[in-house]
Amino acid sequence: MTLPVFLLITLIVTELALAGLVTANALNNTLFGERLAIEASQAARAGAQDAIMKVIRNCPLSVCPTYFFLVGPRGRADISFSRDIVSGNITINSTGTVFTGTVLSRKKQMEVILGVDQTTGQAQIRSLKEVAF
Repeated sequence: MTLPVFLLITLIVTELALAGLVTANALNNTLFGERLAIEASQAARAGAQDAIMKVIRNCPLSVCPTYFFLVGPRGRADISFSRDIVSGNITINSTGTVFTGTVLSRKKQMEVILGVDQTTGQAQIRSLKEVAF
């Protein structure tokens, strides 16, 4: 009689411990994923701000090259440019990516639209927003 009761109690305790472990792991991954998304968004914003400075300093009236740079220990910003000749707008796309040692990674993208005067080269930010990736 004692052995079945002992086995039943052990099974219930093991099941509760396993359920607690799964719940804690899921909660940890959710919070960690949120932090990665914030880091990716900040990497994209840093890339956008750097690209604005590059356009203003180096290429307000010419073609800007695509480039990337590292943001922090595990982030990267990939920056690309497109120019609308008719309106004089330059669209900057900055994609921030955060890598981890595991399969978890997050990407966020910022889009900046700069209005550039075709004669003076003066740039003005018309739009800065996060876009769906």
